[in-house]
Amino acid sequence: MSGSGVSLVAAVRAKESQPNDWQRQTFVLLGSLALFVAVGLLWWDIRLVLMLVGILLLHEGGHFVAMRAFGYRNIRMVFVPMLGAAVSGQPIRIQRWKKAVVYFAGPLPGIAISMVLLLIASAGNADANASVSAVPILLMNSSHPWLFELGGLGLLLNWMNLLPLLPLDGGRIVQSTFARPSPWREILGRVLTMLVIVGLGVLIGEPMLLLLILPLLFTMPLTYRTCWLSRRLSENEISPPTESGIPETAIDTIASAIDETALRALAPTQKASLVLQLYESLITPPPTAFASRIVGLVYLGSFMVSTLFGWWIWSLHRWHDPAVERLDLSKSFANATGFDKGSQIILAVITELLESTSLVF
Repeated sequence: MSGSGVSLVAAVRAKESQPNDWQRQTFVLLGSLALFVAVGLLWWDIRLVLMLVGILLLHEGGHFVAMRAFGYRNIRMVFVPMLGAAVSGQPIRIQRWKKAVVYFAGPLPGIAISMVLLLIASAGNADANASVSAVPILLMNSSHPWLFELGGLGLLLNWMNLLPLLPLDGGRIVQSTFARPSPWREILGRVLTMLVIVGLGVLIGEPMLLLLILPLLFTMPLTYRTCWLSRRLSENEISPPTESGIPETAIDTIASAIDETALRALAPTQKASLVLQLYESLITPPPTAFASRIVGLVYLGSFMVSTLFGWWIWSLHRWHDPAVERLDLSKSFANATGFDKGSQIILAVITELLESTSLVF
């Protein structure tokens, strides 16, 4: 074996035996959280920032707990300013239905708690003497606007995560349970996800959502090559794991396939992570028919229930005032709330331009 091969094997062994550095990971979490809040306050008000932090902590915390329960290694949670948060971990011979549970553990608790908050907020509207206020970002009315906004945002963000699009949780559930790796499916899933993000940003008037497109674009080449390698290597006979970890023959087979692509330029530590990821996907057997049915029922049930509940809440409390013109409505929303400072500036400029411009047809 060449020197580079020996160094890769050593890097893989180091990754396999690397313990969880909880102190360092806690420092990274708190540091990224502080940065997320600081940057968020430049664009949003503190109310929304705190709401987003709570929603993200609950969502990613669910993934974190499930990963720990199923024996993932090197679990870490990090906040990304203006983009959200993420939990990563290294699965070690984890069955696919357990991976589906990990993906479910993020959106489902958030959806359940958001539904409870919305029911509590809606109950207050039953009082004929209740003071009803607008919830601008959700285009709804409520006698408990802050509670309604927290529940509405939580339901919306977690529902979006259940969409069967990659790399969202819903897409990962469908892929890990029902579909073989397909590079073109990965790319199509990401393109559809970007279109959904653009549509939602236009619908709610939040241009900062477009930032979510950037990581999808930047990771697309790596995602395509990784999925292509997984599909190609699935045709090879890969040795099962031993007590010491991945057999060197399997490392050599996977490394040889990697070296035939542009990924050969990766550093040994990065290549070792890719070897572990590919090996895990190759040795994990598909779920049984029974497990697939259960995962499918849970997925369809949770998606349908959250969709119908959200539609019911919106139909009951959607904001409507026929005496207010559309342009003035936009102005009132921007001025009545500190939801998005940047969007208010953009909206004010557009509104002034529309008012000062005469169009001839």
